Amino acid sequence: MASPRVPEESTKLSSNTPVSLSKLSDICTEACSETIQPDTVYDHSRTSTWNEQIIHAVLKSLIGACSTHKFIVYSTIIQHDITARSRGIHSTSGAYWNNDKDGMYNFSWNGGDKERGLDMVLSIAWIAKE
Repeated sequence: MASPRVPEESTKLSSNTPVSLSKLSDICTEACSETIQPDTVYDHSRTSTWNEQIIHAVLKSLIGACSTHKFIVYSTIIQHDITARSRGIHSTSGAYWNNDKDGMYNFSWNGGDKERGLDMVLSIAWIAKE
């Protein structure tokens, strides 16, 4: 039976992932690295393109890895001042779904370099096709 759910830590969702957690992490890391690495700093005019490319790459990999689920990918780029000592973001998602077949994974990518001035947060939701 479906019930409301607020996702827990990503590592606690392994019981119903259609793709292993390590594969999810690899897919997200590769998409972020390949899209952002050619650029050296945060560039607001490129954020839309970065998000589109990352989402497309993640979806392409997920669809290739699993045909039993539908996928939703959210991508957030967080700009930060490289001289700041701290930065923060808080985000929460909730869903009404079948806890045995559906789920969510959250991934954080630190930009790979302090001077780049950005971080990425990806959220992937899967829903069984049934």
